[in-house]
Amino acid sequence: MLFSRFLQPASILLLSAFPLIARAASLATNSAAYIAISGNTMAGVEVPSGDSRVYYQDSSNGSILEVDITNAFTVGQYVGSKVIVPSSEVRSNSPIAASVVLFEGTGYQELHVFFFSPQNVLSEYYIKNPNPEWTGGPTCTDCLTSEGFVGLAGNQMLYAMASSATTPPTLRVGFASVGAPNTISEAVNTGNGWSLASLT
Repeated sequence: MLFSRFLQPASILLLSAFPLIARAASLATNSAAYIAISGNTMAGVEVPSGDSRVYYQDSSNGSILEVDITNAFTVGQYVGSKVIVPSSEVRSNSPIAASVVLFEGTGYQELHVFFFSPQNVLSEYYIKNPNPEWTGGPTCTDCLTSEGFVGLAGNQMLYAMASSATTPPTLRVGFASVGAPNTISEAVNTGNGWSLASLT
């Protein structure tokens, strides 16, 4: 009787530990299937079909990569990833914002990715259907980058919105500007170039 009293807690302990051991083994097995991604900041966009893109800054080399997924992770499939912005053009630990301009159907017309350069210049890369190549960089004359809008050093505030309700579409990019450090500034493009205004 005394022996069985001591044995019961030990057997309960062994039985309760078994699910933890099994779960740990399952995680170790499943981890081999994970897509390795190591980043600090990210943004994502989705079109009505579910086709999705995630943009993140690689923590090992500082570049911005695009990850292509066919739908939500629960039902979609990983298609691939590629560098779209070289590390030399991105501030370390830069926030990232992304926007999508849609066709009336399920496809996208434009994808835009915004971030800060090492000099804190608000910068942009974009892609327009059907051209499969990204456009951007310091020499891009129709990118937001060419406006020279400067954000606060180290600040993480950044958002992007796009509306296809207007023709051409309207793009809006909000950030903390050195010109108005105590509020939000917004760069707006309605098709006639970029303009800047602060929240008043």
